[in-house]
Amino acid sequence: MSRHIKWAYRLALTAVFVSVGGRVAAQTPEGTVIHNTATATYTDLNSNTYAAVSGSVDVTVGFLPGITVADNTPSPTPASPSTADTLSFGVSNPGNGTDSVTIAENISVAGIMTVTGYRYSGTTFATLTDLNTALSSVAIAEAGSITIQVVYDVATNKGGLNTHYTLTATSRRSLTTTDNKTSSISPAQTFCVGTCGGGGGGGGGTRGVIVDGQQHIQKLPGNGYTAVYNVYNGGNGTDGFDLIARRATTGSAPIAIVSVNGVTGDSARITLAPTSGMQITVVYNVADIVGATDSLFLKARSVGNPTASDQDYYDLVVVKPNLTLAKAAIYDATSLPVSGTVVPGNILRYRITVTNDGTTDAVSVQVTDTLPAQMTYLGLANSADWTITQSGGVVTANYTAASQLLAGQSSTFEVRVSIN
Repeated sequence: MSRHIKWAYRLALTAVFVSVGGRVAAQTPEGTVIHNTATATYTDLNSNTYAAVSGSVDVTVGFLPGITVADNTPSPTPASPSTADTLSFGVSNPGNGTDSVTIAENISVAGIMTVTGYRYSGTTFATLTDLNTALSSVAIAEAGSITIQVVYDVATNKGGLNTHYTLTATSRRSLTTTDNKTSSISPAQTFCVGTCGGGGGGGGGTRGVIVDGQQHIQKLPGNGYTAVYNVYNGGNGTDGFDLIARRATTGSAPIAIVSVNGVTGDSARITLAPTSGMQITVVYNVADIVGATDSLFLKARSVGNPTASDQDYYDLVVVKPNLTLAKAAIYDATSLPVSGTVVPGNILRYRITVTNDGTTDAVSVQVTDTLPAQMTYLGLANSADWTITQSGGVVTANYTAASQLLAGQSSTFEVRVSIN
């Protein structure tokens, strides 16, 4: 009977946390005292009844933390430039007790957006430290929430770029309890020719230079790249223009200028009729300095009035693919890793995983695997992304799921073999 009473007590306690059908019940609030009483009745061999006996126990529910962040503005497309744009995030407490939070942030690509303040409950705080100081006294009740707005500006000439703003909320009562959400900010792209924004000088700012195409580019190491600029004469007469190309980085830099408008070196001169333009090509090489950044400027300066000039530039990042290959042996029947020894007749699978952990896509990815003489090729498994052939024990696999293996992407195929 004692064993039966203990079992009944455990079942009753479990029912506090799990509802019928296995669904998790509503959180029991922190501090709740759960009182449980078990009663035993009994008789003797002569059917005499006796007073029931009982025992009770109390358990107190502790704190179960929980933090959830919601991105209420996941994909804004602000103007570039613009000011006082906002991102909105909801921070909820799904735990079973009152909690408070600290806020952290991350911006994936610098220079596109600048955070200027943080708004909570009608008050704007200048810094993240100020916000967290204020939030330290803000209690979020069980199932309650608060809203944080991030106020930011978008820089000039950032149209078409993308950055990710991530807001992370961490429980002050449980520092390992955290959640985050990311908003993707893609400033709307606009193009300005010449003196847009006051870039030109002299003659009322009628002359100008603008890059032809996407301003922010990625290039593999190599030679003979071209950057194209449109140079315009906004004046009312024919004028000459001295063209000067330069890079932003001095010393060891990824960009080496080869020619300007077909003239070897970093400068040339052209003549333009009034209100006419010309496309100017700058040829350059990119050194093998992976991750390096640089800018390639072209400046046009009036011969008739050397104080009148304008310039534009490309931002460049050097990128490269970088493949790694991992190979593992697993049992065909169980898909478990091979451990210990194998014996003749065992069927194995070689699992080959190719990963591109570089900064750009890899093309013409091919894997060659020469099987040992002690093994017999049986076929393939899990190889949908690959075109694979085998001849004389040599397995050749070409990645054909797409035209390239994207940066950060992995792909796996398996070769079945038996032990001779």
